[in-house]
Amino acid sequence: MSFAIEVPGEAAPLSPFELVKALSTAATSTDNGQRQSAGQQLQAWESHPDYYAGLQSVYLDRSHDKQTRFLAIILLKNGIDKYWRHTARHAIPPEKKQLIRSRLFQGSLAEEDRALALHNALVTAKIVRIDYPDDWPDAFSSLIHLTQAASAADPLHLRGALQTLLRIVKEMGRARLRKSQTALQGVTPDLVRLLSAVYHEKTTCWWDYCSRGAGDEAAAAAAIDNSLTALKILRRLVTLGFELPHASPLVVDVWSLSQSQFDQFLGAIGSGSSLPQPLQDMIGKHLIQFAKLHIDMSEQHPASFPVLPNTIPLVKAYWNLVKSFSEVFATSGGIRQTSGGGGESGPKHEGPLFEKLALKGLLLLRSCVAIAHHPVQTFRYRSPEVKELERRAVQTLKAELLTHDVLLDMVQVIVSKLFVFRESDMEVWEEEPEEWEAQERTEGQAYEWAVRPCAERLLLDLLTNYRELGEPLLAYCNHATSADNLDIVTKEAAYCALGCSAAIIYQAFDFDGLLKTVLTKDVQRQEPLAKLLRRRIAILLSQWVTVKVAPESRPVVYDMYRHLLRAEDPHNDEVVRITAARQLKAVADDFQFDAEAFYPYAAEVLDALVRLLQEVGGDEARLAVLETVRVLVARMETHISQFGDAIMTILPKVWESAASEEYMIKQSVLAIMSALASSMRAESRRYHAAIAPLLREAMNPESPLHLHLIEESVDLWKAVLTQCEPPLGPDLAPMVRLALPLLEYDSEVANQCVEIVKDYILLAPQELLSDALRRPALDALSKALNAKSREQQQMAARCLELLIRHAEELGGVEGATVVAGDLVDLGVLRAILEGLRGNWEAAQTTGPNRKSPPLSTLKETDYFSLLARLALADPALLVRSLTAALGGSEADMARLWPWLADQWFANFDCMADPTREKLSCLALTRLCELPSPAHELVLGRLQDYLSMWTSVVTGLADGHGNDPTPEEGASRGEGAAAAAAAQDVLGAHDCLVWTEAGRYEYDSPLDVVEREFAFRDPVHRVVTFEFVKARLADLVARVGGEQAFEAEWAVNVDREVLEGFGRLSLPLSQVQQER
Repeated sequence: MSFAIEVPGEAAPLSPFELVKALSTAATSTDNGQRQSAGQQLQAWESHPDYYAGLQSVYLDRSHDKQTRFLAIILLKNGIDKYWRHTARHAIPPEKKQLIRSRLFQGSLAEEDRALALHNALVTAKIVRIDYPDDWPDAFSSLIHLTQAASAADPLHLRGALQTLLRIVKEMGRARLRKSQTALQGVTPDLVRLLSAVYHEKTTCWWDYCSRGAGDEAAAAAAIDNSLTALKILRRLVTLGFELPHASPLVVDVWSLSQSQFDQFLGAIGSGSSLPQPLQDMIGKHLIQFAKLHIDMSEQHPASFPVLPNTIPLVKAYWNLVKSFSEVFATSGGIRQTSGGGGESGPKHEGPLFEKLALKGLLLLRSCVAIAHHPVQTFRYRSPEVKELERRAVQTLKAELLTHDVLLDMVQVIVSKLFVFRESDMEVWEEEPEEWEAQERTEGQAYEWAVRPCAERLLLDLLTNYRELGEPLLAYCNHATSADNLDIVTKEAAYCALGCSAAIIYQAFDFDGLLKTVLTKDVQRQEPLAKLLRRRIAILLSQWVTVKVAPESRPVVYDMYRHLLRAEDPHNDEVVRITAARQLKAVADDFQFDAEAFYPYAAEVLDALVRLLQEVGGDEARLAVLETVRVLVARMETHISQFGDAIMTILPKVWESAASEEYMIKQSVLAIMSALASSMRAESRRYHAAIAPLLREAMNPESPLHLHLIEESVDLWKAVLTQCEPPLGPDLAPMVRLALPLLEYDSEVANQCVEIVKDYILLAPQELLSDALRRPALDALSKALNAKSREQQQMAARCLELLIRHAEELGGVEGATVVAGDLVDLGVLRAILEGLRGNWEAAQTTGPNRKSPPLSTLKETDYFSLLARLALADPALLVRSLTAALGGSEADMARLWPWLADQWFANFDCMADPTREKLSCLALTRLCELPSPAHELVLGRLQDYLSMWTSVVTGLADGHGNDPTPEEGASRGEGAAAAAAAQDVLGAHDCLVWTEAGRYEYDSPLDVVEREFAFRDPVHRVVTFEFVKARLADLVARVGGEQAFEAEWAVNVDREVLEGFGRLSLPLSQVQQER
């Protein structure tokens, strides 16, 4: 047993010997501990100025083993992104950069190992993208010179030079900065000339060997390899390096060459060719590059594409190739997608060359249809000449290529030949069912590498833009669906065409009749290929149900999906059931989905989906099934209640089975639980014990999945709380502390978390007002008051109001005093006063020196509403809290009141909310209750008070009030109406007074709690004018009676203001007549 102590990486100084030792250990050691120690040492050296130049030296030294050199070049490549730019921390010094640049080409030109040369080329490409042209102006000129020299001397050097150039062009072609694009376009003409010469020379060499046997096979193999690389670079340069390719003779030459050699090379290979298979494969790769060139040009330069020489005949030749291939499509081996290798990223596609070329032809035709009918939208300036070129390009394609006869020919060939399901397709189906189903789905990417899905997309493109093609397709569908002697493969192709054309022929085709008479029989067929037909029927139903299916036919559709999901039927294999589950989502998500009609089939369908969820292994299939379950749960609403137990039994197991990094599975689980809580309403409370642990795990900031799951977690949390009523259970009540840290975020999630805190205040006020949570909650909410989101600010202010009200309800004035003391200690009230003072000071300035107020009027209203809640609880509490916030005594109120009253009364003009106006009115009115010397301060603003009372009472009497929740309109104003019946005076009318909280059909339990709490709010319980009269009378009595009041205080009020206030006591009818 070893007791060696690991030495920190910094203990070993960087030297060539130590670097090679560390690289060799990290690359080749079989001892995991030694590899980790060496890796830590290498990481510690990253900031050393000599480290990356040393890695390059190790790579260039061919005496080292391949694994050591390979690790050296990999680490160098990774370090370019981190340390090459001069703005990076521990950036590589300029002199070391120059040393590395000077040896980059050497690392590729003479390197025999392809993998090592490739990664050195990748390093070179990254550096060129960053440094050219500013720090490495001769990069391309040096590489051009090296390529010219290698072309005439050494095939190995030429291979390295071309590989490097290919990687540079790829890297710069991905750049989105205009500087990099301009730099590439600047050197493109020279590169095209060079590569055209190299390509011509090497092609001549290997073609002479193929056609006449000149030279030797090794030289031909090297030449064809280099010509292919040169062609790959040319393909990218002619599409990326020219703004208008058709205007460049260089591009025209390459374009013409691609067409002539396409025919030449295609004729040289095939079943009758005598060439060795490796050479045939390489020639085939040249043909694929030509096809990619044609497609890239059509997609990236749609205006130039039709103008290039012989483009229309070229596209027609592709279509003829597709037609020829369609004759052997049924027996072709098919294209299979495999993972990429050899350092290349992306998948590989293996299959017959003829089929690959036919696929490219279909993709080119799709691109042509897109050019003609969906021109690319851009914000870039286009000259009138370019616009005219684009217009002529569209006209050319429509007039010369997409003629009626050609379009009919395309539809006929696609439907009758390319929709046929082949034996090779069935082989892949059975070998990799989940992968095949995922690739073949409507949203999949199989059309990019498989003929049949691509043909479907092309047919959809044609039908979308040429609706007249629906007539012959309708005739075909009528014939195919009515024939009794069609085999399953032919009928499946017909159903595929019927699904693609649904949106075109739905008015003329009787799908309901087909559904009841034919599809119901076909879905029950028991022949060997019955599963093929069943899969297609599952897709067909989802395509038609969103277009045209009668309500009385929908139960038949639901029953067919129930049948397709039955695992007991041997013809419902994994592909059929996954497809049915995926397509059922579209059926359930349709606007006309009928939960009542689906209910008889729901138990079996949901049971089948749950079973399928346990059987499938791939994440993609599981996500599809989970999404269908979510949609069904949401659309069935309360009908889902009796199936909730079965669903909730499986969801925690799915959660546990998902690996720590499989966050999408857990997102789906949370989404289903959210839908279940919303649909089952109050009945979902029995699942709180199962939901709470998952929520705690997802909301844990320490969890690696926290950021991935936070949105779904918050949605679920909100849905759960919506269905709760007080008191909250022990599973949910303590969880509020998890929401408080999220209130500091500036995002939609933070807005929802503030709403969650509001829900907790309503449902568990004792929890929020406990000593453990009260201050953290107030602190978090006060920070949310300063969030960038106005919605978040408003909701935070609402939460603080609710806390003050609940504190008063639960503990009286003492309870409100505790909350007010916390607001003082946390600096919240001081910040409020400073903001309001800033607005008041800004209001005192005018002209060019006018200051901008620090608070918006909306935020100012929020602040005054908080002060109003304290005053409404106890006016003396407001005075104590404000003076304490400023660090003074109650006597300091005399200095605070003048500017605060100015701003508060002025804010009434900005509130635009009668509820807020009444709240502030009641709060300011309560200040009249304060003893001397405070009431003298109030009387000093008597004119402002009388104006406020008149304005607010009149507005409420006119019925312009708005409630916190729109549903409360039914009960709004009933209290005022009752008072008006007893005393028909203007002031007796108050539209914000409620006689009952009210309950409505779609209320959630939380809605009821919130409305009942709002019903207890003085804003909705007291008539404003009666409230004002009582306190004004008390104030008048305390100053010596009416005569003393009028002589000492009312004399300072304008007559119009006094008359306006006196009018509140007049009969309503008289006031209306006066108006």
